Amino acid sequence: MNKRVFIITFFSFFVMANCQQPPASKSETPLKPEKKTIPPQSSETDKKPSKKLIPLTDENLVEELTKYGNENRETLVVMKTPKGVMTIQLYENTPLHRANFIRLIKNGFYNGTEFYRVINHFMIQGGDSDGFERQYVKQKMGTYTLPAEFRKENIHKKGALSMAREYENNPEKRSVAFEFFIIQGTRYTAGELLGAEQQYHLFISPVHQEIYKTQGGTPHLDGQHTVFGQVIEGLEVIDSLAAVTVDEGNWPIEKMSIDLEIRD
Repeated sequence: MNKRVFIITFFSFFVMANCQQPPASKSETPLKPEKKTIPPQSSETDKKPSKKLIPLTDENLVEELTKYGNENRETLVVMKTPKGVMTIQLYENTPLHRANFIRLIKNGFYNGTEFYRVINHFMIQGGDSDGFERQYVKQKMGTYTLPAEFRKENIHKKGALSMAREYENNPEKRSVAFEFFIIQGTRYTAGELLGAEQQYHLFISPVHQEIYKTQGGTPHLDGQHTVFGQVIEGLEVIDSLAAVTVDEGNWPIEKMSIDLEIRD
């Protein structure tokens, strides 16, 4: 998997007293998965688009996704995995990301994909591959990136659905079109949150501090990636997925397939 997009992988700022293993460095460099290809899947599972697609570009995507979003108002998605089922609520305050995700699901883009990068206590990432079949589908969908849709109320708490992005030559922090990740994260103490604010020049509101202390998450990604949904059922599935054995490139040894469906 020759991925050019990734998520900054900074972990906890302090060592918990009962930790058996040394923590990752606070300034750990971003990781990229090794080049791996997901094998083609049977065409029997393909979902046929209801009508001819207009390939998206950076120039036409706002108009086309706005129109598509108005015609496709769904906000609930069911994600089936080998470790269980999650229900995801898509945010209406990120209309382009919501419409893009619904469009991809309805046109079968995610058929045959899997979680290809898993980092326990951080996140699980999937949604693309370098396989020939996937490249063909991507051509039909278009070549484009999504404008950032940062909302102060959408934070990287546990269960947050967020989009990956390029870190080089991307001052607007635009999202890639296809690859998403779901936050597992960790719980933070008040001191750790203060350290995060100072290190990453953040302001974490009292309400969000309470969320990061009780539910957990990854606050340093706020304002860096667009959060466009939240797991509302099946949070425990994230823990099961994040705990699987991975290789040196954080690719799960066991296949972690993804099946996405729209809930009417």
